[in-house]
Amino acid sequence: MRKLGCFSLLLCSGCLFAGSPDLNGRVTDPRPAEGAPLTSPMDSPSDPDRFTNLPRLLLDDTKHVISAPARWDGSDWMTVGLSVAAVVGTGLLLDSSVDRFMVNHANASWDRDAKAIQNLGGTPSILIAGGTYLAGIAFKNPEVRATGIDTMVTMGLAQLLLTIPLKVAVGRSRPSAELGAHDFHPFNGGASFPSGHTTQAFALASVIAEHADLAWVSCVSYGLAGLVGVARVEQRQHFLSDVVAGGLIGTFVGKAVVSYNQTIRADWHSKVSVSFAPTFQPGGYGLSLAMKF
Repeated sequence: MRKLGCFSLLLCSGCLFAGSPDLNGRVTDPRPAEGAPLTSPMDSPSDPDRFTNLPRLLLDDTKHVISAPARWDGSDWMTVGLSVAAVVGTGLLLDSSVDRFMVNHANASWDRDAKAIQNLGGTPSILIAGGTYLAGIAFKNPEVRATGIDTMVTMGLAQLLLTIPLKVAVGRSRPSAELGAHDFHPFNGGASFPSGHTTQAFALASVIAEHADLAWVSCVSYGLAGLVGVARVEQRQHFLSDVVAGGLIGTFVGKAVVSYNQTIRADWHSKVSVSFAPTFQPGGYGLSLAMKF
């Protein structure tokens, strides 16, 4: 498990340090464009990612995610409808058969690997997010710092706004309870639907993928998150539809948070200008720096 957590942290930090993504996630030429700021004032009091400004950013993100349905157009509602259909269809057609398959093919090797992999959707994912944030501060890299912030915000919002309330409201029994795939006791039952570990894993994967905007990073990130879901099914803590729902929740919130926060950062950067001018004085000369917010 320690090796898996370290690998994920290295993946997250390495892929972000490798290039210089712009505010929309695209990899850009490291040379600044003409007229662009030559530095990123991370210590500015108005920086939205500054530690003292994070409560405001969290509040804005919360309102943005909660109010998202009011901004959806026809294609967005179609995507939501297809997602719900995928969860329901999986529950009706595959939950029982996949659970039986896992029971019939259980072995010590699978069990050992699943126990290790599933933890990536728990505490290690929080440590990865926190480590990425601290790495961004230590190396004065605003993109890496922003990735850590967006990951922590996404995990919190996905769990508190969607996953935990749905667990309570749906009240689905876990496969290990041996009550079948269709045992529900709303507000008075189990906590199988949706999978919290899978939500967490896909929250991490979606934020990394959005910030890095590299195909191989997206494949590895979502691949690891998918393995977390498979591990939870193998451990009989969730049915297949539970992990599908968790994956969709983590991905939806992750994409929404990154898109919105990058807009906030772009607006702030557009208000920042840095200029240099030579200065000449009796007995010497120098260079003056002016920064406007």
